[in-house]
Amino acid sequence: MRRWALLLVCLALLGPTVAVALPVAAASNDQAATEAQLKAIAEALKKREAAIGERNRKLSSTEQELQQLERKISAVAADLNSTERQLAATRTRLTELSQQQRQLEQQQQQQLQLLAQQLDRAYRIGQHDFLKLILSQQDPSQLERMLGYYGYFNRARMAELDSLRQIEQDLAAVLASTAEQQQQLQQQLTTEQRQQQLLQEQQRGQKALIVRLQREQSADQQQLQKLRRDQEELEQVLAAIIAALRDEPRLLGLSKQKGRLSWPVPGRVQRLFGSQRSSGVSWKGVMIEAAAGTPITAVADGRILFANWMRGFGLLLVVDHGDGYLTLYGHTQTVIPAVGSTVRKGETIALVGQSGGQTTPALYFELRVNGKAVNPTQWLR
Repeated sequence: MRRWALLLVCLALLGPTVAVALPVAAASNDQAATEAQLKAIAEALKKREAAIGERNRKLSSTEQELQQLERKISAVAADLNSTERQLAATRTRLTELSQQQRQLEQQQQQQLQLLAQQLDRAYRIGQHDFLKLILSQQDPSQLERMLGYYGYFNRARMAELDSLRQIEQDLAAVLASTAEQQQQLQQQLTTEQRQQQLLQEQQRGQKALIVRLQREQSADQQQLQKLRRDQEELEQVLAAIIAALRDEPRLLGLSKQKGRLSWPVPGRVQRLFGSQRSSGVSWKGVMIEAAAGTPITAVADGRILFANWMRGFGLLLVVDHGDGYLTLYGHTQTVIPAVGSTVRKGETIALVGQSGGQTTPALYFELRVNGKAVNPTQWLR
């Protein structure tokens, strides 16, 4: 059974919070058997779909507002990231154009100097009337040499004039391109400023919603129930993903990279694996403190399986590394690659944020092996 076809069905059945678009595998000879298996999976997941849908309907109004706002923040942050890359490219192009302009201006000065020297030589030779000079020559060989000199200087002068005209045309084109790039740079700067203002405004709203949400969830019993409910929902999503991947893993896993993986983001670890969050609930990953907007990198090669908002984890990203190994990245500000994309080790896959009700920016990082959370610090160097 094709892995990605299964994964598409499994994730689609998890309800409206799971919006993914994965490539469907090509039809195989056992199409009928595959369709029967997919139908069986769909029937088996109906109850789970109903349960998750009921949870989503029970989201508080504040959680719904926070979810919508954090989706907007993610979109604006992605636009801002794209604009900043465009700005960098435009500045690089302006630097190249400036170098070309200096080179052309130097060539122009050199050509003007050569032309001036040739004009001076032509003037010196031309002190006598050309026709008179020819008629006065009695020695044919001397006359031939004089005609050669005149022809040489005339051709050289015309060549330098052509070269000078070409340089002036190139210089005019560079100046026009520079003006166009400068206008584009100004437009990009204006766009960046507008996006930054919008992002700051939305982040202020996010902080206000987080304060309100914390007041609504202040009771210890409510907080404990929330943590258990969030963990259960995450377990269900991961169980569906793992079930879809079990038959045909296409990546090599992380078993040979234990203790050699790079940290997804630099920063101080705020919460350790296994430490207590609340009564009866412990951390299944680590919380890494980092500034908002800090790039989050993939710890190893993999494929994006899930990228969506999830209660308790904010904008959550799940990367499949094959052979039952998954890494999770929570509370992100925005996700860079699309679901289904292949990512390389060290590639930026998201930006640090504080989605999901966090009071300060941080990254929640978790490592799973066949569905079981393991201590990620033993895998990182």
